[in-house]
Amino acid sequence: MFDDNKSGNCIKFRAKIIFGIILFLSAVLAFNLYRLQIGSAEKYVLLSNKNRIRLLPILPRRGRIMTADGKVIAGNMCKYKLVMEQCNEKKFNENIDLLRQCIYLNDEDDFRIARLRKKRTSFVVIKDDLSWEEYSKLSMILFRLNGVSVENIHARHYPMPLGFGHVVGHISKSGGSLQIPVGKTGVEAIFDDRLAGKAGNLQIEVNAVGKKVRIIDSQEPTAGNDIVISIDSQLQKYIYDLLSVEKAAAAVVLDISNGEVVAMVSIPDFDPNIISNQMTQSQWQSIVNDPLFPLINRVVGCSYPPGSIFKIVVAFAALNEKIISPMDKIFCSGGVKLDDHVFHCWNRWGHGNINLCDALRLSCDCYFFEVAKKLGIDVIVKYAKKLGFGTETGIEFPNENIGLLPSKKWKFLRYGTSWKPYETMITGIGQGALLATLLQSAVMLGKLCSGNYNFAPTLIKGRKKNIAMAPIDGKCIEIIKNALYQVCISGTAAGSCRTDYGILGKTSSSQVRKIKPSEIGMDQKLLPWKLRDHAFFIGCAPFKTPRYVVAVFVEHGGGGSVAAAPVARKIFDRIMEK
Repeated sequence: MFDDNKSGNCIKFRAKIIFGIILFLSAVLAFNLYRLQIGSAEKYVLLSNKNRIRLLPILPRRGRIMTADGKVIAGNMCKYKLVMEQCNEKKFNENIDLLRQCIYLNDEDDFRIARLRKKRTSFVVIKDDLSWEEYSKLSMILFRLNGVSVENIHARHYPMPLGFGHVVGHISKSGGSLQIPVGKTGVEAIFDDRLAGKAGNLQIEVNAVGKKVRIIDSQEPTAGNDIVISIDSQLQKYIYDLLSVEKAAAAVVLDISNGEVVAMVSIPDFDPNIISNQMTQSQWQSIVNDPLFPLINRVVGCSYPPGSIFKIVVAFAALNEKIISPMDKIFCSGGVKLDDHVFHCWNRWGHGNINLCDALRLSCDCYFFEVAKKLGIDVIVKYAKKLGFGTETGIEFPNENIGLLPSKKWKFLRYGTSWKPYETMITGIGQGALLATLLQSAVMLGKLCSGNYNFAPTLIKGRKKNIAMAPIDGKCIEIIKNALYQVCISGTAAGSCRTDYGILGKTSSSQVRKIKPSEIGMDQKLLPWKLRDHAFFIGCAPFKTPRYVVAVFVEHGGGGSVAAAPVARKIFDRIMEK
């Protein structure tokens, strides 16, 4: 009996333990069910939706770039893009094997795809420019592919590539999976934020194998804004045709009334359609290894010794400082002796007694050697800065080359030596360490002809900059203008720039090396191309009411009166016709 009671108590005790364990496990189960379905519901719903819902971006249409006369120079065209969602290695290889039956993928494509897969983005762009034949073939096997789709995209297209490359610029694709177009140079870069627009998205539901079941929601993209620039497409094309016979050249046309850039051409040019789309490595290497550097805009990106163009600045400074009067004469014997060295005039026989007007008309070096010595380098630099040299012009291009204005301080910091008198002389004729862009030279003449130190160029049509007038002494301007008019009537540009409407201008030949006295006056065509002088011409017309500034540069052209002035004359004629 005792044993039976003891056995019964033991069984009850065990039953209580088992019941306690069951109760505890039930409580744990209940707690976890609560935590999963209520406490962490939001988290697991999100994870569930992540497996069930795909968020696909919709790229916006990039804004167009149009010229002042209504031509579209950067637009969009419909293309087909092939994308694949991230998946495991087995599914990926199966998809790629099927895709290779329809499209061609080279080694560069394989490398790019592998790089994007490593980033673990939600999807990978396999190819973003499918041909119609490839699209047709893909449509037949699309049902066999997992997580692969073909999308319509707005691809950048430049309908007028030649002659407009440096102005319009180009785009590149961002490094992420979206491959959003981003402006890299030119107007594309300047106004990228306005042109880009805002991406939309598409929410789709997929099944367990990644097949699309239905579209849940969509947000439409916001298209980018169109930009109208001040370039005249017909004049731009005309100038491009004129300069395309040269190895390297540039030209810019400014409207004095509002600072608008009417034309800007740089040779050699590039096709933005090639650079902006999927360019092969060999194509890129051929561009970057070109010794003529076609990607550089020679109007704003390169600086050269301006040569005799700078004599305008020295003449203007001397008149303002009353160092000379218009009728004061200086004798030119063909050279100026300083420290046992003779600095020669381009006319080795000399010009005789000569005043300011004739010195500009005939581009006498000796006259400006003497005037530069009287002014001193500090005064020359002061007026050069006021007329736009050694500083940004105000145009919208980023990373504008500002050239170089040499000074006593600059030389000491750069070389640790003092400034020499002969350096002032050669700076006075636009040589030596002095450097300027073609646009800076054009702006200098624009400031003088507009009578406003604050004159500045712009690429935007209709953007009249509200800049306060900083008037220039009108008396000095008239003296300079009349002298530059004589340059084109009976001076160095008379052979090509004598017209009914009247051009005021200045030729310039910028040396690229130190020449011997025996080489002065030598026919530049007898020299190798790289040893010839650079050729410049800047001018303004019509003479009575100046409206347009034209600046022309021919790299290693030999001489401004021979290579640059005739081109400028044709540009002026075309403008006057319109």
